[in-house]
Amino acid sequence: MMAAEKDPTVMIGGTLPLLHACHRVGKGNTIIMESCEYYNSFLALNPTIAVILNIEADHLDFFKDIEDIKHSFRLFAERVPSETGTVIANCDDANTMDALRGIERKVITFGLSPKADVYAENIVHRGSSSEFDIYHRGNLFSHVTIHVPGIHNVRNALAATAAAIVLGVSPNAVKYGLAGFEGAGRRFDYKGKFQGADLYDDYAHHPSELRALLDAVDTLDYQRTIVVFQPHTYSRTAKLFNDFVEQLRRPTIVYLAEIYAAREKNTIGISSADLAAQIPGAKFYPTFAEIEAELRRIARPGDIILTVGAGDVFRIGEHLLHPADNKD
Repeated sequence: MMAAEKDPTVMIGGTLPLLHACHRVGKGNTIIMESCEYYNSFLALNPTIAVILNIEADHLDFFKDIEDIKHSFRLFAERVPSETGTVIANCDDANTMDALRGIERKVITFGLSPKADVYAENIVHRGSSSEFDIYHRGNLFSHVTIHVPGIHNVRNALAATAAAIVLGVSPNAVKYGLAGFEGAGRRFDYKGKFQGADLYDDYAHHPSELRALLDAVDTLDYQRTIVVFQPHTYSRTAKLFNDFVEQLRRPTIVYLAEIYAAREKNTIGISSADLAAQIPGAKFYPTFAEIEAELRRIARPGDIILTVGAGDVFRIGEHLLHPADNKD
């Protein structure tokens, strides 16, 4: 929308380098908002275009189960005007398509196969960039390059393209808009070099987000992947325990910080030490200082170090890169 000179108002959950903020106030007639299903807060919105990237079991301290979550997303999609609105949906995600089955709204799908209305072909990954053709209902729409890694970002680009098509944005504007996107704060966010290793921070706090992050890292040319993970909330850690274990068995080295409580009290009696016990070679440390000491001991050129989680685990990277500025 910025590349198309539509001057939108924007409100999202992370800082965009393009905006140097998480919001902007424009003079155009389009508002772009990132919404969340937690506590059904997105049901207070009345979108003209609703983009659903995926539906997963999360926030299970509020929702009963995945069926309850799908029901809420169905209600969200039904808030789109039936005559003038559009729902944009990931046709590769079974939960999304199940939630929308039979809905009396205009639906445009995106995905990685020609069964979608908007899809990608000829995908080539080069380092942290991906190049591919975008097709719209069988016709070539644009050839694009994105500079954020991972197949999940290809899907995100397709979702953005589908919304742009609905809004009448030109293929050329989509091409340049996607090429200029540099990611968002705390989303595979490069922080700097530490002892020759590349240090990144990421907000991933759900097993599927971990999977997407690690899949993206697998496409890059690193000798070792070192993950420092801080689980977010006791309820999520307990209810998705096995899924976390599955993903955290993938990196070369895993250090676990204690669970970030956020809004909860530990009535379950769970600890990150429980995760570490199920992950071969993983180590649990109750303090950031201990993890930082380990990273100072082992980090070397050829490593990628990822601080991961929705809490304050990013402070570890800050301490390592700027020790004089962080004496807390």
